[in-house]
Amino acid sequence: METSEVILPANSTQDELCPLRNFVFVKTHKTGSSTMSNILLRYSENHKLNQLIGSHPTGTEYRDLSQHVYPPPPPAQHYNIFHKFFTFTRNPVSRYISGFNYFEHDKVYDGNDFDNAINLHISANKEYLVTTAKCHHCSKTVNSVAYDLGFDFKGYVNAQDNKVFLDNFLRKLEMEIDLVLISEYYDLSLVLLARRYCWTFDDITYLKNLESFQKPVVSEATKKNILEFQHVDAVIYDFYNNTFWDLVDKEEGIMEEFESFKEHNKMMHNKCVAGRQVRV
Repeated sequence: METSEVILPANSTQDELCPLRNFVFVKTHKTGSSTMSNILLRYSENHKLNQLIGSHPTGTEYRDLSQHVYPPPPPAQHYNIFHKFFTFTRNPVSRYISGFNYFEHDKVYDGNDFDNAINLHISANKEYLVTTAKCHHCSKTVNSVAYDLGFDFKGYVNAQDNKVFLDNFLRKLEMEIDLVLISEYYDLSLVLLARRYCWTFDDITYLKNLESFQKPVVSEATKKNILEFQHVDAVIYDFYNNTFWDLVDKEEGIMEEFESFKEHNKMMHNKCVAGRQVRV
């Protein structure tokens, strides 16, 4: 595949959909979002798109939002009906471990090791989402995908039926976000995104950003505790993991493009870093 070739979605024409210029990336913590932001910032610069970064100014229509923004701006505030919203989610256990390590929450606790520090953290918040929405030393780590997507934790705690409350939130997300991608399948997610937005391989080529080279060791028992602690994010992840593979199954030829993109990205990586280990 030539790198200048536009990837068309199935059952579409270029006149109808390609290339998409109006998009909003809802950035979530520790899901590969910094790498995605760099892809989008480069894309916006190459195509001279207006970008909204870090604030909600009024009176301007933006084509690219690709940074953490709190609270997320209402869809109608800066965007028109042609904007497409997308985001990433990640396995709630690995995302928690990554956040707990990156934001150094383990240093708050007197655990003998990283694994024990996690269990102390969970024990210190045993009433979290049972009687209270408050969680100590949980910022950007515990259920942070739900937080970044606007989940009402107080409403969840006070709801008569937690499951119904969470199901309603998922239905709301389905109406507001056009595409939810999965960090564990990052390259495949990018190819799916490129097909939907009619972008090229060059548009989605990347070097990993903010990647940790030292992976902390966590026991299987602790991973089980994390999964229970991360219940809201776990439900979101399971729902969108199933949705993701449903979308992939409908895309004819996507796995061949996936393999081609991996080779393309590897070639560009080798060209950029010349075999050196680089933390970007």
